Amino acid sequence: MDQSKTSPTKNAEVSAAKSEPQANAEQALSAPAAASTNSPLQLGLRRLRAEAEIHAIGRALEQTGWNRRRAAQLLSISYRGLLYKIRQYEITSTSASKLTGLVESAEVE
Repeated sequence: MDQSKTSPTKNAEVSAAKSEPQANAEQALSAPAAASTNSPLQLGLRRLRAEAEIHAIGRALEQTGWNRRRAAQLLSISYRGLLYKIRQYEITSTSASKLTGLVESAEVE
């Protein structure tokens, strides 16, 4: 069959199909820009999540005597994920014990 004799409707379908991925790519590029706006609510949620992660990691490390593999199992995350979070939040044995102590004293009151 000769490719030069395709019907006009077939050409329109092909060009529409070719433009769809381009439109999807443009939407994907614009979506992160809209999601990356830092509203006060998003900042508050990020801070709350970080505090919860720091607290959970600190407690798990304290409970396991700073055995990071067992702490990762306790948290149901990968060992590498735990190492990443420890570095990200700069968690040390002294900072973790201070945080867990603060939270435990707040729970008592």
